[in-house]
Amino acid sequence: MLVEDLLISQGTLFRVSVAEYLLALGVLAVGCGVQSTLGIGAALVAGPTLMAIDSALLPGPMLAMAMVVNVRNAFGDRKLTDLVAWKRAVWGAPLGLVAGVVVLALLDESALAIAVSSFVLGAVALQLVGLRPPTGVSSQYLAGAATAFSSTVAALPGPMFVIFHGHRDAGAVRGTMASFMLVASPVILAILAFDGRFNLRHLSLAAMLCPGMFLGLMLGRVLRPLINGSWFRFAILGVASSSAIAVLIREIVF
Repeated sequence: MLVEDLLISQGTLFRVSVAEYLLALGVLAVGCGVQSTLGIGAALVAGPTLMAIDSALLPGPMLAMAMVVNVRNAFGDRKLTDLVAWKRAVWGAPLGLVAGVVVLALLDESALAIAVSSFVLGAVALQLVGLRPPTGVSSQYLAGAATAFSSTVAALPGPMFVIFHGHRDAGAVRGTMASFMLVASPVILAILAFDGRFNLRHLSLAAMLCPGMFLGLMLGRVLRPLINGSWFRFAILGVASSSAIAVLIREIVF
């Protein structure tokens, strides 16, 4: 039995079995639940399964659905958001974006992804042994630039942001990260659209899977009170390192 005629756009029929559709909703619910709890993690949890079901679900539709979760985090944690750090990160982002585009034109994309992922793993390891992340005005600009750069060359926005902000309280991380991504995500989607990788079909795919995203928001409401304090820090560093490991496996093994 097929879930047919759910989407017909640009002459393309999106066909998935009921089991595949329910699986997509399930992993998306868990992924968005993680993101609404930690501020990152939707693509890490849901990405591999969604890619296996239909490669068109990434990156555009996944990013579009994550934006809705970011709206929740930005609004829900607005009182804890570090607006000064957010503004500096936004100002630093264009430099990272331009650097990423230039570097991609000059160097091998796979090698860059491996380098960025290795850097994330090293930085997480240093934090776990007690080294504090860089602080100060310059580091806040650098956080935006590094996040934009890693998003461009390795599709790793969250882990790089965590390197600079993972020591903060849960609400501050969620609110600041979400507010930053609400500025960065439309730019990334515009670049994807210009490149032909985000169009009406991709937007329709995101709409089709919205029930899973909303279930994730409900799951996050349950998880947020449970994962706080030191548990939050270990959880978000764990997700950051897992994201980097997933990219390394993708680039080295596949």
